[in-house]
Amino acid sequence: MSREIDPQQAIRVFEAFESGRLDQLFTEANTDYFDHEGFQSLRIGVGVPREGVWRLISAIRRATGLLVLESAWGDFQVHVTLTAQLMRALYEIDRWPSRSLLGKTELPDDEEWIVQDRLLVEEAVLVALDKTTDGEITSEALEATRDEVIAAVYEESMPSSKAGVTAVRFYRAMRALPDMHGRPITPDFILDVHRLLREGEVDAGVLRAGDDTTGVEEGRVPATPATLITGELQAMHAYTESEDVPFVHPLVKTLALAWWIRRVRPFDQYNYLVGRLVSMAFALRHGYRLTGIVDRGKRLQLLPEAGGDLTARFIHQLEVIRDSHDFGEAELRRRVIRFREVTGRFEPLGINHRQAFVLDRALRQPDTTFTIKHHARTRELAYETARQDFIKLVESGYLQQRKRGKAFEFRLAGDGARRIDRLLG
Repeated sequence: MSREIDPQQAIRVFEAFESGRLDQLFTEANTDYFDHEGFQSLRIGVGVPREGVWRLISAIRRATGLLVLESAWGDFQVHVTLTAQLMRALYEIDRWPSRSLLGKTELPDDEEWIVQDRLLVEEAVLVALDKTTDGEITSEALEATRDEVIAAVYEESMPSSKAGVTAVRFYRAMRALPDMHGRPITPDFILDVHRLLREGEVDAGVLRAGDDTTGVEEGRVPATPATLITGELQAMHAYTESEDVPFVHPLVKTLALAWWIRRVRPFDQYNYLVGRLVSMAFALRHGYRLTGIVDRGKRLQLLPEAGGDLTARFIHQLEVIRDSHDFGEAELRRRVIRFREVTGRFEPLGINHRQAFVLDRALRQPDTTFTIKHHARTRELAYETARQDFIKLVESGYLQQRKRGKAFEFRLAGDGARRIDRLLG
């Protein structure tokens, strides 16, 4: 058990907090780094007494369950300073599960799935367009790529554009992460993530062999020499598995890991996507559900320069994660309202909520064609459950079916709208 905090030091901290000087107080701790046998190590210097700082950190950690002092990795020396803003950003994310509506609404599981899946589709589309488009992303490109991804995911069609291919690969890899996140971040794990993303390509899981990186992603910043890549991947493993004293918050390691991979550039292609996926896997191991994370301003795409204090960059990216969570919550609330409207409207028909949404769309867009496969995949249903949803609507005269190839298609029956209106009064 740690000793009590010195009252005078505690008073100084509270005075600094109330006067807005808390950041300055901790900056005075003058934390810096030095080389030790090829690794970056930590040294705390003058300012607030070292023992006082660590005991204050221990007290705050016990009270909040979160804290980070500083972090550095590989040959990429970076300072992350403990500030009030950084602590607040971490705290807001750590408190999110207790405030989230997920699992606490009246929505069935498949309705919440739809919300989360569409957020992931949006993330995949924006990530892919950002990595394949020069200049601003147009609304036309956004809509076209989104349509490609939805068709590929739910109908097994092949995307035709480079952005569409990249987005679908990212989406499918993100969906596979829950089955992979228990694995430590070893070099083999990072190679497997690249294999997953580049499945079917000759470079899948193959490390960059040369030092000419002019054509490689992030080529404007010198990359790690090819002979040192394996060592850097091993250092990543050591960094993510270490139990740090002082404590380094797992979200800080999550962000650091993504930037580290992008700096090393272990592959000829998809380094950014690999970094994002590997960092998400690490976050999942620590209980963070990070999907649908989008920075529409693209301010996070630039790779940090080595050295200097990157606290502001970490704070900003944490705020992006927080804002994405808030956006997801807003989407969930909108789905609750929509669910109430649709199920309430069709309640007299005695149908389930899935059938109600099918009829709602069929009446709004009479030319819409529905398939069992699409219905099952959008809601993660068993095929027979999805089939029964349509069969009952056909038997009631609301939909009609026809066979195309080996599959059945469904659409609004000729007198379906009139029949439904009559029953709804």
